[in-house]
Amino acid sequence: MCNIGNALHRDTRAVLTDMEQPLGMAVGNALEIKEAIATLHGKGPKDFTDLCLRSGAIMLEQAKITSNEQEAMEMLKQTIKDGSAFNKLREMVIAQGGDVSYIDHPEKFEESKYVVEVKAPKDGYVKRIVALEIGESAMRLGAGRETFDDVIDMSAGIVLSKKVGDKVNKGDVLCVVHTNVENREKILKDIENAFKIVDEFVEVPPTVHDYIH
Repeated sequence: MCNIGNALHRDTRAVLTDMEQPLGMAVGNALEIKEAIATLHGKGPKDFTDLCLRSGAIMLEQAKITSNEQEAMEMLKQTIKDGSAFNKLREMVIAQGGDVSYIDHPEKFEESKYVVEVKAPKDGYVKRIVALEIGESAMRLGAGRETFDDVIDMSAGIVLSKKVGDKVNKGDVLCVVHTNVENREKILKDIENAFKIVDEFVEVPPTVHDYIH
């Protein structure tokens, strides 16, 4: 894709990101919106915040607003600090006819009937969190569609408590499941199995592995 774009004299770049686990902590519609709001208040997950800043920095460089990544990163961090990034989100929601009160008060989003903890079956270190399994499990919890006629439950999803590289003890909470599904034991087991826990120490992986341009 970069070769095609650059051959047409368009500044085209790609970011190769880590796929050994979900990005951020939240998986699911309202849960992800809450995470995005928290991130714009400077309280988002480290990996998600890092990728947003790096991606934004590339766009600022492409637009010739800044001359290097560091300058762009500082500019973006300032928009979070002074609240202008969050205000821009509010403007976007208002422009599209949305109810901005949900952005100002994310606690207004509907909550699932069931909030269930999935716990570590043993001591160790998290080596991998299978993103595909987490995504499919979230769908089965109601957060996505398996068929065209399925109705999405905006409150459903998964919020991770542990990430790759974290040390866990047996019984520690790996993630919290939000759902209105009654028969969910198989889904919960699949979510538990998505966390690959090993005995040896695991390094925290970088969010960005490489750039292509």
